Amino acid sequence: MSMHTLNELTIHRARVLREQDQLDRSAAEASVSDLDDEIITRPATTPDEGIAKLELARDLAAIDGCPNVVKLIEGALLVLRH
Repeated sequence: MSMHTLNELTIHRARVLREQDQLDRSAAEASVSDLDDEIITRPATTPDEGIAKLELARDLAAIDGCPNVVKLIEGALLVLRH
């Protein structure tokens, strides 16, 4: 996966999540986990990549049950998108 840009990885992650019902659930979860690891380890080099990384952080915080962190990230994303 190292040949793909950070944006391509986040798009692929979104597709896997969207198509999870059609795929083997455990395979989809493993694929998403691998994509998360790849996205986390890569540095953001553009504002769009920074936003993509913040969106992933927000999703992971929501999964971990951290509503205050989710609100914090959503506030930052709101500013960055304008």
